[in-house]
Amino acid sequence: MRLIHSVAILAIICIIVQVSISNGSPDDGEISHIDGYIFEAYSNEKPIIFAWISVYDNNTLINKGLSGRNGSYSFTLEPGIYRVHIEKTGFIPQNAFVVLEPETSLRIDFYLEKIQSPYEVSIFVTGIPEKIYPEILIDNNYSGNVLNGTIIRFMENSTHSILLNQVVNGSLRYVPSDKETHIVTETEEIVISYHTQYYVTSNTNQWINDWYDEGTIHLEASETVDLGNSTRLLFDAWLKDGKAIRQNPIMLDVNSSFHLDTKYRKQFYLNLSSEMSTIKGSAWYDEGSIAEISVEDVTVGSFPFAYRFSGWRGDIENQNATEFLLMDEPKQIHAEWERVEVVQIEKLDPIYKAIINISLLIFAAKIFSGLFSKVRLPEVLGELAAGMILGPYALGGIIILGEPLMDLNEYVQVFAEVGAILLLFIAGLEVSFGQFKAVGAKSSVVGVFGVIVPFLMGIYLLQFLGFDWNVNLLIAATLTATSIAITVRTLEDIGKLNSEEGSIMINSAVIDDVLSLVVLAVILSIVTSGVVPLPSEIAWILFRTLAFWLLLMAVVLTIAPRLITRAERWKARGTVEVVATATCFGSAVAATAIGLSPIVGAFAAGMAIASSRMLARVRDYIEKLSILFSPIFFAYIGAQFNIKALSFESLLLIVTLVVIAVISKLLGCGLPAMIALRNIKGGVRVGIGMISRGEVGLIIAGIGVTSGILTQNIYGAVVAMVIFTTIVTPIALRWVYTEKKHVTNDLKIE
Repeated sequence: MRLIHSVAILAIICIIVQVSISNGSPDDGEISHIDGYIFEAYSNEKPIIFAWISVYDNNTLINKGLSGRNGSYSFTLEPGIYRVHIEKTGFIPQNAFVVLEPETSLRIDFYLEKIQSPYEVSIFVTGIPEKIYPEILIDNNYSGNVLNGTIIRFMENSTHSILLNQVVNGSLRYVPSDKETHIVTETEEIVISYHTQYYVTSNTNQWINDWYDEGTIHLEASETVDLGNSTRLLFDAWLKDGKAIRQNPIMLDVNSSFHLDTKYRKQFYLNLSSEMSTIKGSAWYDEGSIAEISVEDVTVGSFPFAYRFSGWRGDIENQNATEFLLMDEPKQIHAEWERVEVVQIEKLDPIYKAIINISLLIFAAKIFSGLFSKVRLPEVLGELAAGMILGPYALGGIIILGEPLMDLNEYVQVFAEVGAILLLFIAGLEVSFGQFKAVGAKSSVVGVFGVIVPFLMGIYLLQFLGFDWNVNLLIAATLTATSIAITVRTLEDIGKLNSEEGSIMINSAVIDDVLSLVVLAVILSIVTSGVVPLPSEIAWILFRTLAFWLLLMAVVLTIAPRLITRAERWKARGTVEVVATATCFGSAVAATAIGLSPIVGAFAAGMAIASSRMLARVRDYIEKLSILFSPIFFAYIGAQFNIKALSFESLLLIVTLVVIAVISKLLGCGLPAMIALRNIKGGVRVGIGMISRGEVGLIIAGIGVTSGILTQNIYGAVVAMVIFTTIVTPIALRWVYTEKKHVTNDLKIE
């Protein structure tokens, strides 16, 4: 039994009792129950027996009963709103309004006071919506829910406390403005005003989670939050229900509940230090941003000593004066310097630099070709290796007196092109026009298929790497032209230059050089205009190119022998050699002027002189020239290999290009040659001899890079393919020609 102190309720009118839902459900579906006890006030909860309990529904009596010997009562009712009336002779009657929800059990106890002279307290509630009933505590005991205008009767000369609770409805609540307990001793009216509050939530700021009065609030977030270890948070915006507000501090209207967070950007500090020149880049950076660091002057100081920037140390290790960093954490970087002696020399003229570079390339090429020859490898591989080692991307990149050791400027390129022209001129000297006609049909078939198969195979397979259509066209075009210079040099070394197979290789290579230029012209038309040419336009380009080539051949074959014959009549020493050289370079220039490769013109000039009586004299002279210029060409090709430009992603492209380059020439040139020669081994030799790619492929790739269609990675992959095929071709060609006799017996096709 609860102990009730100071409870002197004379009568409670219009009290709605809060319903507590029981765990169990009644047996009668939605039937509810109301029960409780009736006690005598101020008597230690002494039960009142035989008190009448009447239940009214809208002033209609629906049930009535007497309290038991322990003062208990109980009714089973349907859900609804009822008035419960308690009366007992000699006691002040009491009423309570009851709201019964379905399947609920409600207990309410009544405390009846004996009839004496009572006083009344009226309670009025403002600032709260209708149908909202706050709880009332009388003498700290829950006494139901109160309606506006509720009248409470107390016994005369008694003192009681009255307190109304706040009403909470989710994130909305109504709070009494005067939260103090009201003490009553006599009749009076109590007006209790409520005001509205809304709950504001936050995930990022726990101090924001609270109730706020309806109106306006002022909030301010910290602009910077130091996390230590050179890391901080920088205020970015308030997020009210996900919507960004960039102001800070902010004024917000509170007329509903909402969610409020603060958004911060994480920043890391990049700390740079240097003992010499000014360095740039020390600052705070957003997480994930790119920071640029640089040295203002890579060399500081004056004669006789200076200090040169040697690299970054710390969280990065490299020698670039300007570097870009991903800021994913705080970074400490120090610029290191090395002392150098200042030598006062003027910058070398490009011509003198070219002379030095050419001298280095020739010297290194001959040294390496000799070493490769000693281990029974083609000399041309040694010349290529010399270029790769001395190139600007290897040892040639070493800075000496402020300049790189190797600079492949335009003067070096001219000497390399002269080497290629002389090589094809020598090849032409080995093939007279009569010999050319003898293998012309065979060479034409091999040359045509040697262009078509690599081009179509390249377009088909490259599409699986996901490149753009224009990129596929240009890469496929680099696979078409054979670098006959490599094959000529290898055939010359093994004494097979004058063989039928050698003639087919050389003539086919000239034809596929011409056709490659046709392919390049068509592709450039497509990628520049974005429109595929009509078949008639392609036919016109093909006809025009072939016509120019045939015209060039006719002119050179007509004029060159006569010039050599007339030169022979002059008694001045070297006249024949000079005229032959002029014919070679003149034909190369003429070929370039009509849109063909200069090596095509050089080959035509050599073929024209091949039937001359002065052939031996001219060949001896040109071969001596070639000793000087040919190594420059091959070393120049090797020097263009930049292994730094290659990435892991480009390895797949390199492997694909190499596979296409090898297989397409074996199929496109080898199979037609087998049929034409009626010899399987001979066809394989022709196919292998046509594998190497060279200057034409590099020219096409260079056009793609300068036009922005090809990236440096793709260009590097093309160069790698050229280097690989250039290395493999002489090795394989020498092998198929020098196998043991019982292994290499030629298989004839009957």
